[in-house]
Order: sequence, then structure tokens, then C-alpha cells
Amino acid sequence: MQIDVKGVLNLWGGYVRFTDCKGYPTMQAFMRESPQERTKQRYLARLDDDTLEKVDRQMRKLQANDKRQFDVLFYKYAVGLENKQVWQKLSLSKTSYHTELLLAERFMEGALAGSEIRLLL
Repeated sequence: MQIDVKGVLNLWGGYVRFTDCKGYPTMQAFMRESPQERTKQRYLARLDDDTLEKVDRQMRKLQANDKRQFDVLFYKYAVGLENKQVWQKLSLSKTSYHTELLLAERFMEGALAGSEIRLLL
């Protein structure tokens, strides 16, 4: 089974940004709050909320085991920063950033495969 880990992480990032996912900020500090209430809980077409919650649990495991790798994935996929912005924010060299990103993505790929998360096509 081949998992598109970057695609799954992009969907997870959208899930974290656009739903009321516990433990993550829903807005940047400088953004004004929208006057409209959110009525939908599901914004993503390819993965259901239960699957995304399972992905989020695996991300929490990564956060507990390796905070730097979690931060790399969080800033890249959930916050949506560009690569250069992430490595500057985390005070990493370009090479260290790409190494941490690769290791974190491989960890998530293994965690997703090991937890037998079903990915809808």
C-alpha cells in the first residue's frame, strides 16, 4: 500500500485550520474573528473526519516523541508557511530543515501504514 503522506498531511493541515480541532489555534493572533459562525464540520473532500482524527492522534504521538519534527510538519502543513519561513522560524539550517522534514514525513507514513488508516480515493 502506497500512502501519499504529503497529500494526507495537507488534508490534516486543512482539518486543523478549518475545524475546531482541540489543542490547535484556529486563527493567527493578528486576524480578526469572522462574524459568521461555522456550520459545517467537514471541509475536506477526500478524508472523513474520523480518519483525520486518527491522523491527528498520530501527529500527537510525533509531538510527544520529537517536538522539532512535529513543529516542522505543523508550520508547513497546518500553518501553511513556506519552507524558508519554517526553517527561519525554527532557527534551522536549510539542510537540517529538509532532513527533519523528510524524517517527520517518513515517521507519519509508517505510523499511518501501521495504524491501518483507510484512505479514500
